[in-house]
Amino acid sequence: MATYWKTININKSWDFNNKRFKKAKTESSNRIIRVNDDLLNILSELKPNNTKQVFDSVFGSVPGSGAVNKALRKVLKRAGISKKNYHFHSLRHSHVALLLHYGVDVYAISKRLGHADLTTTTRKYSYLIDEFKAKSDDHIEDLLNNFSTKKENKKIL
Repeated sequence: MATYWKTININKSWDFNNKRFKKAKTESSNRIIRVNDDLLNILSELKPNNTKQVFDSVFGSVPGSGAVNKALRKVLKRAGISKKNYHFHSLRHSHVALLLHYGVDVYAISKRLGHADLTTTTRKYSYLIDEFKAKSDDHIEDLLNNFSTKKENKKIL
């Protein structure tokens, strides 16, 4: 049985047309993902006055994409980051890039993103996976070279 501490349960989405929460887009969109203490601490600081939602607009409702992107641009500017056409959804792509960079398996990333199958992930993030493949090919070549060198050393002995 899985332990559910240090996790975020993703089980619904916001319907901007009807101003209410609705079921997640697909069954695989329902997921529990592990996070670290830093993120949980930041989220708890963002949750004002014990409201149900972590993110509220100044009107006490779910903020729209325009408001979220405006807030993100302010944060990026304060951090000295200038990234044209970077929006809130871009954070998802950055997360995938970071996980791939550190060698996290594509299958694990796919499940974390809530994709129904690996094909969705590889199609959507192929540009990142191709970059990672080039690094992996270099690593494989190094491994094979080291293996060949060790094999030749054994022959000499």
